Amino acid sequence: MVNVEWSSQDVEQARRSILNRITERIPPKELVGLEEQEAKIYDLLERTVSQGESNSALLIGQRGSGKSMLVNRVLQNLTQKYHVDNKKDFYQVHLNGLVQTDDRIALKEIIRQLSLEEEFDSTLSSSFAETLAFLLNLLKQGSKDNVSIVFILDEFDLFAQHPKQTLLYNLFDVAQSSQNPVAVLGLTCRLDSLELLEKRVKSRFSHRQVLLFPPDTFREFMTAIRNALELEEEVTNEVYREKFNESLDVVLADPNISKSFRRIFDLTKDIRAVFRICVGAVSSLSLSQPFLDLGELYEAALQQRADSKTELLKGLSLLELCLIIAIKQLLELELYTFNFEMAYNEYKEFMNLALAQGGGGMKLYKKAVAMKAFENLISIELIQPVENYGKSPKEYRMMKVMLEPLQIADAVLKYRDCPTLVRKWGTKWLE
Repeated sequence: MVNVEWSSQDVEQARRSILNRITERIPPKELVGLEEQEAKIYDLLERTVSQGESNSALLIGQRGSGKSMLVNRVLQNLTQKYHVDNKKDFYQVHLNGLVQTDDRIALKEIIRQLSLEEEFDSTLSSSFAETLAFLLNLLKQGSKDNVSIVFILDEFDLFAQHPKQTLLYNLFDVAQSSQNPVAVLGLTCRLDSLELLEKRVKSRFSHRQVLLFPPDTFREFMTAIRNALELEEEVTNEVYREKFNESLDVVLADPNISKSFRRIFDLTKDIRAVFRICVGAVSSLSLSQPFLDLGELYEAALQQRADSKTELLKGLSLLELCLIIAIKQLLELELYTFNFEMAYNEYKEFMNLALAQGGGGMKLYKKAVAMKAFENLISIELIQPVENYGKSPKEYRMMKVMLEPLQIADAVLKYRDCPTLVRKWGTKWLE
């Protein structure tokens, strides 16, 4: 039954609002754990916009730590404060090292974003030197009272790999000069980015570095998720807004959802992985389903957890699974490299114990059969050689496993018709 307290327009408003946040079209209302870094970048860029002070800085943090979101939020706040009556007080130029793969492409993109195509003589477009001279001449004309330009260089370390680093040198040189106010902000996940710069480039960089870290605690991680998913004042129907946020609290408190998000936190701390899980459930919001569906959310979380290796493990024969478990036993003994003989001995020892207890319908396979199973594990790359083994017998070639113990235990639990003894053997460390 459709609720009369809210309309389809209210639900559509909520759907668009949340999707804009989790797809990073708009920043969240607050950046959890990044308040200090946000204040530093805001202060730096505001001095460029309001006082004509040229600056440069580098934002360093692992992928998913919030670098781009922080910069977008700062630029949004500056735009709201300084863009009055449709008059721009600063321009933004966004470059990405993955897209602008050389300095020539980057220069043309700068000219395009600054809307300078008409002033630019198309006959010079083939000459990198003339293009650069044209742009630098424009940037160096005028005074501090001119409109500021903020350059955002995403994947900054890739720009440092351009030959001679001409673009970086000239941008930092302009930022160091007293002409047009320019701010150059680099975003990178590499801690050693400064070491990639040539001496002449490094000498013109301010050496300001702002480090970003993912949430320290799971509580902060969940707070950031809730901030992105909850409804705010942009949804004008107060009754629907309150009901939606109450239902959101129930969803986030669900043990299965919490466990799925905890796994992401433990592995990567990348909140975007959670957002990808939520996209389907948010897109499904409608008048007949005005709240996030717990089942749909959990199903999406399970699908994201699945990886190619886990799927391969599901298709193994029982003998191949037993050999993988035998390798897991070797890992627990801190034997990180092994050969077929070592794995087979572990398997044989287990089977002798199992047969002594009745066997549960299992049988001990001969070494030749087990060797075929071992070779199949190599062919599907669940195990790989650790070195050039030359002419050594295949039974004694040293290998390494390409799986984590947790993946193996998880596969054992999900293996169809897995004998009880094998299940206990493969998951005994979980008990």
